[in-house]
Formats: sequence, structure tokens, C-alpha cells
Amino acid sequence: MGASDDSSFFLYGVGERPEALTLGSLVLEKYWQPMIARHYTHDILSDNDLRKNAYATNLTNVVLHGTSRITPSVGVEAGDIVNLNLAYNKDRDRIVVAEKGTRIILKDPEEFLMENVLNNPLAQQKLKLWLSAAQSAYVLNFKFARRPKVWLMTGLYLLEGTKTVVSRSDSAKISAGISSALIGALSGIPIGGSVSLGVDSSWDMTMEVSDPHVWAAQYRLLDARFIKMGKSGVDGVKLPATLGLYRDVMSVNTARGGGGQSIELGLKEEEKRETKAETEADLGTPMDDDQDSMELEEYEKRLEQAIKVFEKAPKHFLQ
Repeated sequence: MGASDDSSFFLYGVGERPEALTLGSLVLEKYWQPMIARHYTHDILSDNDLRKNAYATNLTNVVLHGTSRITPSVGVEAGDIVNLNLAYNKDRDRIVVAEKGTRIILKDPEEFLMENVLNNPLAQQKLKLWLSAAQSAYVLNFKFARRPKVWLMTGLYLLEGTKTVVSRSDSAKISAGISSALIGALSGIPIGGSVSLGVDSSWDMTMEVSDPHVWAAQYRLLDARFIKMGKSGVDGVKLPATLGLYRDVMSVNTARGGGGQSIELGLKEEEKRETKAETEADLGTPMDDDQDSMELEEYEKRLEQAIKVFEKAPKHFLQ
């Protein structure tokens, strides 16, 4: 068996409980830190709802290889190596080996968003708060202002009996693929131990988890278009999914800004693009973005400040 590429998924450094990372969950900006970022956790699907809305593939002897670059790997006799992108700390390759697991993806993310997520009052409440703050004068007048990014979780890897190793070498220095010798050596490495298989091939055992945890996730970007509401709706046209915004309590003139505005919600279209920048902007899938860039840090700080003001504002100020 050989290696496969599942680069639409992102491998995390720590697994999360199944009820914490669920299909249909929303994450504001930091998809790579979904439990730290502002987020909405969708109810875990029942067995019937899972069969109705998602494809599930059962796996055994799973080997997930998180890397900042997707390259061919050497096949493992007992199973396949699946190459994923790294969600965070991208300078170190990571391997998660599991006894068994399940790969789950939504059949129709757009339909699930419209019929399940956007009909949930808590999801509506959080989206209205995040997007109202993003459309406030305080954020829009900022030099790094842009449209906010809200990510919908559309797939996940749920794994049991996992062991995690992290490379000591810089990801760019790992020239060879992951070998069966490394995978075979993991059974004898204690937590905190390490294994060396030659130059630029030293790995540290960092974690061992027996219970089912979510180790990788797939996301799509919400397409939130800010629009002005007219007396007969949005330019007289009824949109499939719209959400009214709060009045802009951060504007000098609260009669303008958030009041009277609405957003049309959907998912970014899936189309091929030539560059990574175009892919993230137009395809709506996370790419190798500048997670530590000054622009991102300053924008997130500004947005968080605005959200906190909206959270504390009296309800009658928001109407």
C-alpha cells in the first residue's frame, strides 16, 4: 500500500474530544486553534443524522503525516500513510499513528449549513455578534480591515489508540518520505522518548491517547456578503439565507453603520485557482497562510475588542 494525499484536511498537535470538534461547527478566523478562537460547536450528529448527512469511511492501522509540504511517502506494509497539511507549528512534521478510526465528510456542506447550522439559534447569535463587530466603524476604519473569515467544519478524522511523534528537524530538511522503519519503531518508544533513523530523521514521542479523539479537520469558508436592507427586503429580492446585523454601537453616529444592514450567507464556490492566495480567497479553503503575520495579529486584536464592546452593550442600544 502507498501514500495518499488528503491535503484538504489539517492535522492538529493535540486531539480533541468528539463532542468538542463536530461537523457543522464554526470558527472565527483561527481554524488552526478551534478551541481557543471564538467558535460555535454544533451538536454532535446522531447515527441516523450522520448516515443522512455524511460519508463515513472506517479505517484500520491509520498513519497521518502532517507536513508543511505535500510530498510522496514510502508505503507502510500494515496500512497507508495519509499526507495532511499542518494546522499550526508548521516548521515541524508530525505523525499520528492510530489502531483504527473513521474519516467523515459532509455530503453537501452548503445544504447542511442552510438547513442545520443557520437554523440553530446559538449559531445565529454568534454569527450576528461576530459579523456585526466586523462591520463596525471601529473595525472598518482600521488600516488592516478586511472581510472576516468564518470557517465551517466539513470533515474530520476520528481516531482511537493513537501515538504522536514530532520531528526534531525543520520540515524543509526532511528530504525522504516517512519510512515503515519509523512506524514500526513507535511501539517501543515511551512518552518523552525519541527515535533516530539517520541524518535529519529524529522523532520525539509526545503523546499517547487510547480514547476516540478528533485529530484532523477540514474547513470551508463562509461567504458573508454585507448588504443594505431596503423597505421590501434586500433590494426587493428574497435571499436564501440572510441575517440582520446589530446597530453599530461603536459609530459616532449610531443611526448609521450596523443598523439596517444584513448579510447573505453561503459557502465559497469550489473552483480551481492558480495561486494559494487566489485559492483561499476564492475557493474558500484554508491554505498556507501567514498565521503569525502582523496584519493578522492586529486585525484579530481589533476585531476582538469590537466583539467585547458589542457583548457588553445594553440590548436596546443594539436594536
